[in-house]
Amino acid sequence: MSAAKSIESCSRFDHALSAYVDSELDPDHAIDLESHLVQCPPCFEQVRLLRSLRASLKRARPSGCPDALRARVAAAVAHEQARDAAQSAEARPRLVHRGYAIALAAAAGVVFVVGVARRPDAPAEAAKADAARAAAALTRAESVEVLLDDLVTQHAQPLPPETTNPEDLPRFDPFVGVPVRRPQFQSIPANFMGARVHTMRDRRAALLQFVVRGNHRVTVYMFNSRAVPVQKAQPILQPRVVRERPVYVGNINGYSVAAAERSGVGYALASDLGDDVSTQLVLAAMQ
Repeated sequence: MSAAKSIESCSRFDHALSAYVDSELDPDHAIDLESHLVQCPPCFEQVRLLRSLRASLKRARPSGCPDALRARVAAAVAHEQARDAAQSAEARPRLVHRGYAIALAAAAGVVFVVGVARRPDAPAEAAKADAARAAAALTRAESVEVLLDDLVTQHAQPLPPETTNPEDLPRFDPFVGVPVRRPQFQSIPANFMGARVHTMRDRRAALLQFVVRGNHRVTVYMFNSRAVPVQKAQPILQPRVVRERPVYVGNINGYSVAAAERSGVGYALASDLGDDVSTQLVLAAMQ
């Protein structure tokens, strides 16, 4: 297919991708679109990303506010109310910035009345800093959720590898931000099938594909665990301590998933094997 024809074909199907992912496309158009996806990796990748986004939104849950932050914000509001009551009638109060009030309300789980008079002071600045930290923590937790959803999607619908030579893996280092080496699964027979660099929003992971115990596929992500902390996998995955190492294990969309980290390198693994075997594999991958 020529480049011009490819662009024209993609443009024709672009409007139908969301409807296809949501199972709202009629059967005749769905068949045409699937025929196009088989021949068009960019459109196939877009469908995969849309499915990953839908899965992430379904798993989204509201975040609870820490009691300490709630108390600080309440104290700041009470303090400002007391200051207002003490102001003279001639004094003209300054109004709180709308964006600041909304940020505090979102972080504390309380409703602010926009227009509350305030002046900068220590409690308010502390609350603002706590809100920023809470927002950053939420972003990291969302990054882990996206990574796990992507991992399961890539395992269920694998793309062709970029290389089947394990000696090429060090070339992934600059893109992933951590050393990428072929895991040695020790006593568990594992055949290396290939690897590729996978992009998740603004981050990248090395995706490695294996076959173990004859015919069981295993997909391994290696990533920067300082940017995507493995411990944020809770409550999606449950923590275990195995050989004095914390491992996070669970089931996502019918696949066994295990995650752990060592020296700034994160490992996440998906397979159709049981949780105990997946735990052994992810620990062996870190050796």
